[in-house]
Amino acid sequence: MSYVISIDVGGTTIHAAVLSDGVIQTNTITTYDSYANKDKQVIINHLKDIVEDQIKELLKLQINKTIKIKGVGIAFPGPADYNEGVSYIKGLEKYDSLYKVNIKKALFNTISDNLFIPKYLSKNFSIHLGNDATLFAVGEFIKYKNIGIKRIACFTLGTGIGSTFICEGRVVKGEFGIPDSGFIYNAPYKKGIVEDYISKKGISNLALQHGFSSDINVRELAELAKDGHTDAEKVFNDFGVCLAEAVNPFIYSFKPEIIVFGGQISKSFKQFESSFSENMIYTDELKVKVSDTPLISTFAGANNLIN
Repeated sequence: MSYVISIDVGGTTIHAAVLSDGVIQTNTITTYDSYANKDKQVIINHLKDIVEDQIKELLKLQINKTIKIKGVGIAFPGPADYNEGVSYIKGLEKYDSLYKVNIKKALFNTISDNLFIPKYLSKNFSIHLGNDATLFAVGEFIKYKNIGIKRIACFTLGTGIGSTFICEGRVVKGEFGIPDSGFIYNAPYKKGIVEDYISKKGISNLALQHGFSSDINVRELAELAKDGHTDAEKVFNDFGVCLAEAVNPFIYSFKPEIIVFGGQISKSFKQFESSFSENMIYTDELKVKVSDTPLISTFAGANNLIN
Protein backbone atom coordinates (compact mmCIF):
# COMPACT_ATOMS: atom_id res chain seq x y z
CA MET A 1 0.00 0.00 0.00
CA SER A 2 1.30 3.49 -0.88
CA TYR A 3 1.03 6.55 1.29
CA VAL A 4 1.46 10.31 1.05
CA ILE A 5 2.92 12.54 3.75
CA SER A 6 1.18 15.92 3.90
CA ILE A 7 3.00 18.81 5.57
CA ASP A 8 1.40 22.18 6.40
CA VAL A 9 4.16 24.75 6.96
CA GLY A 10 3.14 27.73 9.10
CA GLY A 11 5.07 30.60 10.58
CA THR A 12 4.90 29.30 14.15
CA THR A 13 4.18 25.59 13.78
CA ILE A 14 4.31 22.83 11.18
CA HIS A 15 1.60 20.16 11.04
CA ALA A 16 2.00 16.81 9.32
CA ALA A 17 0.07 13.60 8.73
CA VAL A 18 0.08 10.47 6.57
CA LEU A 19 -2.74 9.80 4.11
CA SER A 20 -3.71 6.60 2.35
CA ASP A 21 -6.06 6.90 -0.64
CA GLY A 22 -6.98 10.37 0.60
CA VAL A 23 -7.83 9.14 4.07
CA ILE A 24 -5.87 10.64 6.96
CA GLN A 25 -4.25 8.20 9.35
CA THR A 26 -5.40 10.22 12.37
CA ASN A 27 -2.83 8.79 14.76
CA THR A 28 -0.07 10.31 12.64
CA ILE A 29 -1.27 13.93 12.95
CA THR A 30 1.55 15.76 14.69
CA THR A 31 2.51 19.37 15.42
CA TYR A 32 6.13 20.50 15.27
CA ASP A 33 7.98 23.76 15.86
CA SER A 34 8.45 25.69 12.62
CA TYR A 35 12.13 26.65 13.02
CA ALA A 36 11.11 29.55 10.75
CA ASN A 37 13.95 31.80 11.92
CA LYS A 38 16.69 29.17 11.57
CA ASP A 39 19.32 28.80 8.87
CA LYS A 40 18.51 27.14 5.56
CA GLN A 41 20.02 23.74 6.28
CA VAL A 42 18.51 23.60 9.75
CA ILE A 43 15.03 24.07 8.24
CA ILE A 44 15.63 21.52 5.47
CA ASN A 45 16.95 19.00 8.01
CA HIS A 46 13.90 19.70 10.17
CA LEU A 47 11.57 18.89 7.25
CA LYS A 48 13.55 15.70 6.64
CA ASP A 49 13.16 14.80 10.35
CA ILE A 50 9.41 15.36 10.06
CA VAL A 51 9.24 12.96 7.09
CA GLU A 52 11.20 10.38 9.09
CA ASP A 53 9.00 10.84 12.15
CA GLN A 54 5.83 10.41 10.07
CA ILE A 55 7.16 7.15 8.62
CA LYS A 56 7.92 5.91 12.13
CA GLU A 57 4.42 6.87 13.29
CA LEU A 58 2.94 4.98 10.35
CA LEU A 59 5.07 1.92 11.10
CA LYS A 60 3.56 1.80 14.60
CA LEU A 61 0.15 1.32 12.98
CA GLN A 62 1.17 -1.35 10.47
CA ILE A 63 1.37 -5.07 11.10
CA ASN A 64 2.96 -5.44 7.68
CA LYS A 65 6.04 -3.20 7.67
CA THR A 66 6.38 -3.11 3.87
CA ILE A 67 5.01 0.39 3.37
CA LYS A 68 5.87 2.69 0.48
CA ILE A 69 5.71 6.48 0.56
CA LYS A 70 4.52 7.76 -2.81
CA GLY A 71 5.40 11.38 -2.12
CA VAL A 72 5.47 14.39 0.16
CA GLY A 73 3.02 17.24 -0.45
CA ILE A 74 3.93 20.50 1.24
CA ALA A 75 1.61 23.45 1.84
CA PHE A 76 3.93 26.45 1.92
CA PRO A 77 3.29 30.18 2.28
CA GLY A 78 4.02 32.53 -0.59
CA PRO A 79 5.48 34.09 -2.48
CA ALA A 80 7.03 31.10 -4.21
CA ASP A 81 7.45 29.42 -7.57
CA TYR A 82 5.49 26.33 -6.65
CA ASN A 83 6.18 24.39 -9.84
CA GLU A 84 9.93 24.71 -9.30
CA GLY A 85 9.67 24.55 -5.50
CA VAL A 86 11.53 27.82 -4.92
CA SER A 87 10.64 30.16 -2.05
CA TYR A 88 10.68 33.92 -2.52
CA ILE A 89 9.78 34.88 1.04
CA LYS A 90 11.90 37.83 2.10
CA GLY A 91 11.74 40.41 4.88
CA LEU A 92 8.99 38.67 6.85
CA GLU A 93 11.30 37.31 9.57
CA LYS A 94 9.99 33.83 8.77
CA TYR A 95 11.77 31.48 6.35
CA ASP A 96 13.96 34.34 5.08
CA SER A 97 16.88 31.89 4.93
CA LEU A 98 15.00 29.92 2.25
CA TYR A 99 14.89 32.89 -0.14
CA LYS A 100 15.59 31.59 -3.68
CA VAL A 101 16.19 28.08 -2.28
CA ASN A 102 14.81 25.13 -4.28
CA ILE A 103 13.08 23.45 -1.34
CA LYS A 104 12.00 20.41 -3.35
CA LYS A 105 15.52 19.67 -4.55
CA ALA A 106 17.19 20.42 -1.20
CA LEU A 107 14.76 18.21 0.72
CA PHE A 108 14.94 15.40 -1.84
CA ASN A 109 18.75 15.36 -1.64
CA THR A 110 18.71 15.43 2.17
CA ILE A 111 16.19 12.58 2.29
CA SER A 112 18.26 10.57 -0.21
CA ASP A 113 21.32 10.84 2.05
CA ASN A 114 19.39 9.58 5.07
CA LEU A 115 20.04 5.99 6.19
CA PHE A 116 16.44 5.28 7.30
CA ILE A 117 13.99 6.97 4.94
CA PRO A 118 14.89 5.74 1.40
CA LYS A 119 13.96 2.11 2.02
CA TYR A 120 10.37 3.20 2.61
CA LEU A 121 10.05 5.31 -0.56
CA SER A 122 8.37 4.15 -3.76
CA LYS A 123 10.37 4.12 -7.00
CA ASN A 124 8.45 7.16 -8.26
CA PHE A 125 8.74 9.10 -4.99
CA SER A 126 8.34 12.85 -5.50
CA ILE A 127 8.06 16.08 -3.51
CA HIS A 128 5.67 18.86 -4.46
CA LEU A 129 4.95 22.32 -3.03
CA GLY A 130 1.67 24.19 -3.21
CA ASN A 131 0.35 27.50 -1.96
CA ASP A 132 -1.08 26.97 1.52
CA ALA A 133 -4.28 28.95 0.83
CA THR A 134 -4.83 27.10 -2.46
CA LEU A 135 -4.35 23.67 -0.90
CA PHE A 136 -6.78 24.60 1.87
CA ALA A 137 -9.29 25.54 -0.84
CA VAL A 138 -8.71 22.30 -2.76
CA GLY A 139 -9.41 20.35 0.42
CA GLU A 140 -12.57 22.34 1.04
CA PHE A 141 -13.72 21.74 -2.54
CA ILE A 142 -13.15 18.00 -2.13
CA LYS A 143 -15.41 18.15 0.93
CA TYR A 144 -18.17 20.25 -0.61
CA LYS A 145 -18.28 18.63 -4.05
CA ASN A 146 -19.88 15.61 -2.35
CA ILE A 147 -23.00 17.72 -1.81
CA GLY A 148 -23.03 19.05 -5.36
CA ILE A 149 -21.04 22.27 -4.98
CA LYS A 150 -19.24 23.16 -8.24
CA ARG A 151 -17.97 26.71 -7.57
CA ILE A 152 -16.22 27.69 -4.37
CA ALA A 153 -14.32 30.80 -3.25
CA CYS A 154 -11.97 30.40 -0.30
CA PHE A 155 -10.24 33.13 1.68
CA THR A 156 -7.70 32.66 4.45
CA LEU A 157 -7.51 35.61 6.83
CA GLY A 158 -4.34 35.99 8.85
CA THR A 159 -1.02 37.77 8.45
CA GLY A 160 -2.32 38.49 4.94
CA ILE A 161 -5.24 37.33 2.81
CA GLY A 162 -5.01 34.15 0.79
CA SER A 163 -7.56 33.46 -1.92
CA THR A 164 -8.47 30.66 -4.30
CA PHE A 165 -11.40 30.24 -6.68
CA ILE A 166 -12.29 26.74 -7.87
CA CYS A 167 -14.72 25.81 -10.63
CA GLU A 168 -15.55 22.12 -11.09
CA GLY A 169 -12.25 21.04 -9.54
CA ARG A 170 -10.11 23.51 -11.49
CA VAL A 171 -8.27 26.40 -9.81
CA VAL A 172 -9.34 29.52 -11.70
CA LYS A 173 -6.74 32.05 -12.86
CA GLY A 174 -7.14 34.84 -15.41
CA GLU A 175 -10.84 34.33 -16.11
CA PHE A 176 -14.22 35.11 -14.55
CA GLY A 177 -12.71 38.39 -13.36
CA ILE A 178 -10.04 36.63 -11.30
CA PRO A 179 -6.42 37.92 -11.58
CA ASP A 180 -3.91 35.90 -13.61
CA SER A 181 -2.22 34.81 -10.38
CA GLY A 182 -5.51 33.61 -8.91
CA PHE A 183 -4.81 35.78 -5.84
CA ILE A 184 -6.47 39.06 -4.85
CA TYR A 185 -4.10 40.23 -2.10
CA ASN A 186 -2.50 42.85 -4.33
CA ALA A 187 -5.68 44.00 -6.08
CA PRO A 188 -6.28 47.77 -5.75
CA TYR A 189 -8.45 48.75 -2.80
CA LYS A 190 -8.96 52.21 -1.27
CA LYS A 191 -5.55 53.92 -0.98
CA GLY A 192 -3.52 50.76 -1.42
CA ILE A 193 -4.13 47.06 -2.00
CA VAL A 194 -6.51 44.53 -0.46
CA GLU A 195 -3.91 43.10 1.93
CA ASP A 196 -3.29 46.54 3.47
CA TYR A 197 -6.79 46.32 4.92
CA ILE A 198 -7.65 42.60 5.05
CA SER A 199 -4.90 41.28 7.28
CA LYS A 200 -3.54 41.35 10.81
CA LYS A 201 -1.98 44.71 9.92
CA GLY A 202 -5.34 45.98 8.67
CA ILE A 203 -7.06 45.15 11.96
CA SER A 204 -4.20 46.72 13.91
CA ASN A 205 -4.64 49.95 11.94
CA LEU A 206 -8.39 49.94 12.63
CA ALA A 207 -7.68 49.33 16.32
CA LEU A 208 -5.37 52.37 16.41
CA GLN A 209 -8.10 54.48 14.81
CA HIS A 210 -10.46 53.46 17.60
CA GLY A 211 -8.05 54.31 20.40
CA PHE A 212 -6.34 50.99 21.12
CA SER A 213 -2.60 50.58 21.60
CA SER A 214 -0.48 49.15 18.78
CA ASP A 215 0.36 45.95 20.69
CA ILE A 216 -3.21 44.65 21.12
CA ASN A 217 -3.83 41.49 19.08
CA VAL A 218 -6.87 40.15 17.23
CA ARG A 219 -7.70 37.60 19.90
CA GLU A 220 -7.73 40.25 22.63
CA LEU A 221 -9.89 42.52 20.50
CA ALA A 222 -12.31 39.67 19.84
CA GLU A 223 -12.64 38.94 23.55
CA LEU A 224 -13.38 42.60 24.23
CA ALA A 225 -15.97 42.66 21.44
CA LYS A 226 -17.65 39.55 22.84
CA ASP A 227 -17.90 41.34 26.18
CA GLY A 228 -19.63 44.29 24.54
CA HIS A 229 -16.70 46.72 24.39
CA THR A 230 -18.04 49.40 22.03
CA ASP A 231 -14.75 50.39 20.41
CA ALA A 232 -13.72 46.76 19.86
CA GLU A 233 -17.09 46.13 18.23
CA LYS A 234 -16.45 49.12 15.94
CA VAL A 235 -13.08 47.66 14.88
CA PHE A 236 -14.67 44.41 13.73
CA ASN A 237 -17.64 46.20 12.20
CA ASP A 238 -15.26 48.27 10.07
CA PHE A 239 -13.23 45.17 9.19
CA GLY A 240 -16.36 43.35 8.02
CA VAL A 241 -17.26 46.28 5.77
CA CYS A 242 -13.74 46.36 4.29
CA LEU A 243 -13.75 42.59 3.74
CA ALA A 244 -17.06 42.71 1.87
CA GLU A 245 -15.98 45.67 -0.25
CA ALA A 246 -12.66 44.00 -1.10
CA VAL A 247 -14.09 40.64 -2.22
CA ASN A 248 -17.33 41.88 -3.78
CA PRO A 249 -15.94 42.48 -7.29
CA PHE A 250 -14.57 38.94 -7.44
CA ILE A 251 -17.67 37.34 -5.95
CA TYR A 252 -19.82 39.25 -8.46
CA SER A 253 -17.72 38.12 -11.44
CA PHE A 254 -17.01 34.54 -10.33
CA LYS A 255 -20.43 33.79 -8.80
CA PRO A 256 -19.47 31.02 -6.34
CA GLU A 257 -22.08 28.88 -4.66
CA ILE A 258 -20.23 29.07 -1.37
CA ILE A 259 -17.58 31.22 0.33
CA VAL A 260 -15.38 29.45 2.89
CA PHE A 261 -13.12 31.29 5.31
CA GLY A 262 -10.03 29.94 7.04
CA GLY A 263 -7.06 31.42 8.88
CA GLN A 264 -6.63 32.79 12.39
CA ILE A 265 -8.78 35.90 11.90
CA SER A 266 -11.70 33.77 10.69
CA LYS A 267 -11.93 32.35 14.21
CA SER A 268 -13.39 35.74 15.16
CA PHE A 269 -15.88 35.70 12.26
CA LYS A 270 -18.88 36.08 14.58
CA GLN A 271 -17.56 39.53 15.50
CA PHE A 272 -17.69 40.82 11.91
CA GLU A 273 -20.28 38.52 10.34
CA SER A 274 -23.08 41.07 10.54
CA SER A 275 -21.27 43.96 8.85
CA PHE A 276 -19.78 41.60 6.27
CA SER A 277 -23.19 40.16 5.42
CA GLU A 278 -24.83 43.58 5.22
CA ASN A 279 -22.27 44.77 2.65
CA MET A 280 -21.90 41.57 0.60
CA ILE A 281 -23.29 41.08 -2.87
CA TYR A 282 -25.49 38.07 -2.24
CA THR A 283 -27.45 35.81 -4.52
CA ASP A 284 -30.11 33.48 -3.24
CA GLU A 285 -27.79 30.51 -3.68
CA LEU A 286 -24.65 31.93 -2.01
CA LYS A 287 -23.65 30.43 1.32
CA VAL A 288 -20.92 31.68 3.68
CA LYS A 289 -19.10 29.30 5.99
CA VAL A 290 -16.07 29.25 8.27
CA SER A 291 -14.18 25.99 7.83
CA ASP A 292 -14.52 23.64 10.78
CA THR A 293 -11.68 21.44 9.47
CA PRO A 294 -9.01 23.81 8.06
CA LEU A 295 -6.05 21.56 8.86
CA ILE A 296 -7.75 18.44 7.50
CA SER A 297 -8.61 20.34 4.31
CA THR A 298 -5.00 21.51 3.89
CA PHE A 299 -3.76 17.93 4.36
CA ALA A 300 -6.22 16.77 1.69
CA GLY A 301 -5.06 19.51 -0.67
CA ALA A 302 -1.39 18.63 -0.12
CA ASN A 303 -2.21 14.98 -0.74
CA ASN A 304 -3.84 16.02 -4.01
CA LEU A 305 -0.46 17.36 -5.21
CA ILE A 306 0.85 13.80 -5.29
CA ASN A 307 -2.30 12.07 -6.48
